[in-house]
Amino acid sequence: MKKNIYLFSFLAVSLLISCDNSDDKNDNQSLNGITIISDQNTLNQRLDYTNAGVISVENGSLTGKTSENTVTSFPLVQIAEVKPPVDANGKTLQASHVTVNGNYAYVSYITRGDVYSGAIDVIDVTNPYKPKLVTSALIPNTDITSLTYSNGNLIIGAAKDVDKDPLLGTNPAVVFNMPLSSGLLTDKLTTNYLESRVTTDVAASTSNYFAVTGDNGSLFKISASTKAITGKTAMADLRSIALTSDKVVTLSGTKGVNVYNQSTLALQKSFATSADVSGAKRTMDIDGTKLLVSEGPAGLGVYDINSGSKLQTIAIAAAGEDNVTNAVSINDGYAFLANGALGLNVYQSGTTQLTTLGSVGIAGSSNYVKSSGNYIYVASGTGGLKIIKMEKPNTTFASCLTYGLYNQGKDLILNSNETKSYQGATSINSAIVNSGAALTHCGAISVLSNLTLNSNGTFNMRGSLSQGKYQQSNATELIINDKAILNIEGSVVIWGDLRLNSGAKINFIGNDSIITIYGKVTKGSNVTITGTYKDTENKLK
Repeated sequence: MKKNIYLFSFLAVSLLISCDNSDDKNDNQSLNGITIISDQNTLNQRLDYTNAGVISVENGSLTGKTSENTVTSFPLVQIAEVKPPVDANGKTLQASHVTVNGNYAYVSYITRGDVYSGAIDVIDVTNPYKPKLVTSALIPNTDITSLTYSNGNLIIGAAKDVDKDPLLGTNPAVVFNMPLSSGLLTDKLTTNYLESRVTTDVAASTSNYFAVTGDNGSLFKISASTKAITGKTAMADLRSIALTSDKVVTLSGTKGVNVYNQSTLALQKSFATSADVSGAKRTMDIDGTKLLVSEGPAGLGVYDINSGSKLQTIAIAAAGEDNVTNAVSINDGYAFLANGALGLNVYQSGTTQLTTLGSVGIAGSSNYVKSSGNYIYVASGTGGLKIIKMEKPNTTFASCLTYGLYNQGKDLILNSNETKSYQGATSINSAIVNSGAALTHCGAISVLSNLTLNSNGTFNMRGSLSQGKYQQSNATELIINDKAILNIEGSVVIWGDLRLNSGAKINFIGNDSIITIYGKVTKGSNVTITGTYKDTENKLK
């Protein structure tokens, strides 16, 4: 059976082609039609570090154009990209959704075109700068459109080929419950068959999970214990679902937002949002009493979830077919917007309105975003699934409490014999500490390009430092010149090269300092490295 126009619109994502992993290894499993791939060599080929390293947030640049000023309070590092899987028939799949539990991120995939074929990846970010694709499941004849974690299970929204499952009738929409094994995928699925073309989104509470379907769709309530459907209410063109402690919120592309009682599914409130194009994937997120709704070409709408009144509109700055707000994700006081060809935009959540931080400097279109913990996951057009880490200060140093926040612009330059001290989170383009100058930074600092310590200069780094771009030879360097000292108390990640000229010194303070160097290390004569440290890549030997 061919997919209808709804699902074609839903699949409007274009990602990278990965290696063909259809030849199963000994430790891959193919059970009940699901192929679980756990061969690490096969999975490692899908990880790409080409664009890894420090990335910038451009001030006020919401049109895709580069701004001259870089935000100085939001350091970000892209730690990897994940290429999409290839199914057994050689079809390259496309990312559709992400859910997170602890250090595991679960990514769902779909296929564009008439064929139904999907997959789920599990990505482990326990090592913050070396994510690991630990397992992948290829699920034939099925597009995996959405998923959420719930009490050791994955709740999975999908659409199946009706020609491959006689129980479907004429309705491809299904929702699966997959019990996980120590967080990893299994071949065990409990299936609920729903009356529609596609399950567009799922959500879960402690005792129930919920699904919404598109076209002539419905909201379904399903018992987590019995797996039986216990409630249903019809609503056309449903795109997204979100939960509060006692409410179920749905988004229809034609009817707007409905707010239901979570126990009874009784309608409590309904209000209109901007009309949207047919069938496109959209998401919502909740920030206290504010409901953030991605509204495609109309941008982002912010509503009071109780009254339905519109609090704010964040419009698309530049018109264009692919310039649309596809998804929104709230995390730790920030709102992340996937704005299609305009990229990923970041806002700070305040008591009244969202305020602009800027656009994230990543390549490709942003079609979906999910942020959780310290990470941002972006399904990005031709750029695959990007994993971005927010560099947050994780230690408070008592001796640093009197220091101010950095306020010197995108390039940090200390003149000879000048002394400066800062704390907090800092993101800059470059840094130069000149002869006899001393820089102290407590917290998290990222440097997009070069960091240079000139003769007799000192950089006291307490917390974390990320610098440069991944293995871009001679493009980004951390340079320490004669009698200059880098004092490290914490974690340093050098994505580019480290040049230790004659007489340079690195001093590690305490017993827990870590350094990771992805580029090459060049050492002159009389270089001194002292203290206790862990060299993760063994580059300082």
